[in-house]
This record gives sequence, structure tokens and C-alpha cells, in this order.
Amino acid sequence: MLTTAVSQEAKQNRPVLGALWMLGTVLSFALMQVSGRELSGAHDAVAVMLYRSLVGVALMLPIALAFGGVKNVVTGRPLGHLMRNIVHFIGQYGWFYGVAHLALATVTTLNLMMPIFGVVLAVAFLRERLTLARLAVILCGFVGVLIAVRPGVIPFETATAITLLASFCYAASIIMVKALTSTEPTLRIVFYMMAMQFGLAFVLAGGHIALPETADIPWVIFVGMSGLTAHFCMTKAVSIADASVVMPITFLSLPTMAMIGFVFYGENLDPYTLGGGVLIIGATYLNIFWSRRRVAPAPQAS
Repeated sequence: MLTTAVSQEAKQNRPVLGALWMLGTVLSFALMQVSGRELSGAHDAVAVMLYRSLVGVALMLPIALAFGGVKNVVTGRPLGHLMRNIVHFIGQYGWFYGVAHLALATVTTLNLMMPIFGVVLAVAFLRERLTLARLAVILCGFVGVLIAVRPGVIPFETATAITLLASFCYAASIIMVKALTSTEPTLRIVFYMMAMQFGLAFVLAGGHIALPETADIPWVIFVGMSGLTAHFCMTKAVSIADASVVMPITFLSLPTMAMIGFVFYGENLDPYTLGGGVLIIGATYLNIFWSRRRVAPAPQAS
């Protein structure tokens, strides 16, 4: 019986596969961050969110209908979707606002507080276990962030506060997604995210959609596609693994965005960023490794 119970837990909690899905989330958010930066010169945060959601709905609706039919667009938990998307909308606005007003490395670093918030929320509301190993991994990841940015370098201004609020809202949104996955399939969650956030952005835009310039159209498509793939990957990750395991993988966004900033925007790549990134990657790997050992089936007695 004990072996059967452990095997069932291993089936439901697959940290390695969940980590791969969350890695897809990191890469998708990197593309969305670059797209948002390219669009921020001519469009405010609400307009970028409107474009993102519009492209997302146009792509998501036929996919949802093709892979599941009407059941992917009909839900018995509309209030749960609405609450989650209001929280996520606030986080998304704050994130795009930070992208427009702060350096990419600064936005990424502030957003790395999200796993810290997320693990605390997962323990408080999802009753996930906060083992000493997980706590050590989270602290190592946070120390890696401190090494990379050095306390006192980032000025605390309005954009900084808004970006930190966005980080907390993202964490709360992921925890709410984890709760929704008990009854809601991934395609339905992502479809309602795009549809509801399009409605919210459309209202804030005064019921008007400004047509983008021809040169901006590729970035509009990229911001919509990457937003779609980011949240699909994230929903899959938290549906098959503990949120406190997969969320720290977002620490990898710091070295990822540091390299993008260095290659495409000429931002300096100093040894502090590299050292912090190495510590973050090591902590992320140990988190997955230890979690995999915890759910591994015990060998049967002969």
C-alpha cells in the first residue's frame, strides 16, 4: 500500500517535466519582454496589453475549439477565472510599465522576487511542504539575485514599486492557476485569460483599438504569441508539479535577459551578474533534483 501511494504521488508530481515546461515559460517571457520594449516607444502599457490579448484570442480560440471543442470555452468556475485574471492583469500592467521605464535587467531582477512570494503563498494557501531543502534553495536563488544587482544599485522609484507589485501579483496569479487546474484544463485557463484580459484592456483603452504602424506589426504578433506560449507552459508546469518546485526556475530569467541585453542592447555583462546567474542555475538544479528524489518510487521488497 505504501509503495502504491508513493507511486501515485510520483505520477501526479513530476518535477523534471514540470521544470521543462517552466523553462518554456522563461523563454517565452524573454521574447515578450523584448517585444514589449520594442513597442513601448510608440505605445503605452495598456495598448501593448490590448495587442497581446487580441492576438492571443485570435490564436487561442481556434486551438481551443479544435482540441476539445466547446468544453474548452465553457466553464463552471467563471468567478475563479475572473479573480485570477484581474490579479494577473494588474501584474501584467505593472510589468509592461516597468519594461517601458526601467532597464531590462532591473525589471528582470525585480520580477525574480516572484518565486519568493510564490513559495510563501503556495505554503500558506496550497498547503505545500516547505522543507529545509526547498527553503535553502530559495534562499540561494535570492542570494544569487543580490549578488547580481548589489543592494543599493536599483533606485527605489515609482516604476520600481509598480514592478515589485507586479511580481507579487504574478506569484498570486500562478497560485490561483494551480488551484484552477484541479478542475480546469490548460487550454480553457489560457483561453479565459486572453479573453478576459482583452476585455479589461479594451475598457481601459476607452473602447478604442489604435492600429499599429507597419513596422510594429511583427512585434505585436510576437508579444501575443509569446504571451500565449508563456502562460500555456506555466499552466502545464504547475498542473504536473508543485508550484514551490517549478516557480524558482524563473530565476533563470536573470542570466537569460542579461545575455539578451548584452547581445542586442549593448548592456554591460559584469562578473557580478555572471556569478549570481551561476548560483541561481545551481540552486534551480538542486531544487529539481531533490524534489525528484522525494517522489521517486521506493524499490519493492523481493
